Amino acid sequence: MPEETKNSKRKFIVMDIVFYGSSLNYDWGGGANYQPLKKITKWDGRQYILVSRYALRYSILHWANHLFPQIWKLAGSDVLEAEKGEVVRLKEIKKDFLHNVFKNYPEFDLFGFMVAKKGSEQAALTRTSPVKISHAISLTPYTLDSHTMANLDMMKRAGGEGSNPVTTEEKADFYVYNITIDVERVGKFLKDEHGKEDIGEIKINSETTNERIVSLIETILNLKRDIKGRREDLSPWVVILGLYENGKYESYLDKIRLEKETCYRVEITRKIKGDKEIIEHHIKDDLIPTFFLDLNNDGVKVFFRENLCKVIPAPKNRIANKDEIVSEIKKFLEIKKTSE
Repeated sequence: MPEETKNSKRKFIVMDIVFYGSSLNYDWGGGANYQPLKKITKWDGRQYILVSRYALRYSILHWANHLFPQIWKLAGSDVLEAEKGEVVRLKEIKKDFLHNVFKNYPEFDLFGFMVAKKGSEQAALTRTSPVKISHAISLTPYTLDSHTMANLDMMKRAGGEGSNPVTTEEKADFYVYNITIDVERVGKFLKDEHGKEDIGEIKINSETTNERIVSLIETILNLKRDIKGRREDLSPWVVILGLYENGKYESYLDKIRLEKETCYRVEITRKIKGDKEIIEHHIKDDLIPTFFLDLNNDGVKVFFRENLCKVIPAPKNRIANKDEIVSEIKKFLEIKKTSE
C-alpha cells in the first residue's frame, strides 16, 4: 500500500485539556533558599507558569501504575541498567527482549525511548513516541506570588536556634495542555521505524493495545500529581475531544481563553412568623470561570464541569461526563462490549 494511502487511514485521538492546580513544577537555578517555578514568556511579553511534558508524563506513568497495577508495571532493574556516570539503558537490544519490554511495560510503547549499546559506535535504537504530550501552560500570567517558610518547630525541638528560611514561588491557576495519540502506531515497533533486520517486526495484539489506550485515557481523566507533600488533582475541567480517521487532526490548545463572569443565583428561605409562612428570595452573586473556545470543527466534542464553570459558545456536541469520553473512545477503537 502506498505511504500516502496508509497515512490517510491513520487514526488519531486528540484531547485539549484544562485542569486546575497549584505550583506543580519547580525549576533549577534559584539556590538552596529560593525555589522558582518553571516559566515561559509568550507573545504578549508576559510570563506564564509552565508544567513540563516530562512532569506530566511522570505523573501519568505513576498514577496509571496506581490505578492499573497489573497492566501498567513500571520498568526497574529487571530491564534497565545504570552504571555510575552513565545514562540509563535497556539491558539488551534483542528482539525477544524488546518484545517482552513492549508487552509488559507500556511506558516504552507509548512514550518512546532512545538507547545505544554501551561503547557502541552504532546509531542508537530509537522509538518515536506515539503519544505526544505538550507542556501545560497557565491561562493567566505569573504575578510574583510566593511564600517564605522555616521549620522553627523542629529546630526548637532539636535544641537549636534560628532557622534557614526558604522562599517558594506559588501559582494556583487553570492550565491547558494537549495529548495526541497516533492510534495505529501503539503496540507496533516495525522495521520501517528502527531499521534493524535482526529485530524485525514487533507487534502486540489489538486487545492489549486497545486496553492500553483506554487505561491511558482513564488515567488522564482522573490524574493526580504528588509534589512537596501535596496531592494535586489534575483531572480535567474542560476537554475538547477530537477523533480523526483520515490522518489529519487539529488541536485547539492555543484557542482557549479564560475570563471570569459574575454568576447570579436565587436562594429561597421560608420562615414562620406567627400563623403565617413568609417566603424570602435572596439574590447572591459569585464569580465563575468562563472558557471561550475558538472551535471551527463541528466534529469535536466538548466536556466541561457545568456547575463549576461555563463554556462559550455553547458546544453543539456536549459530552455529559468523563465516562462518556471513555465510551466515545471505545467506539472509535471499535471495542465491542462483552456480556457480563
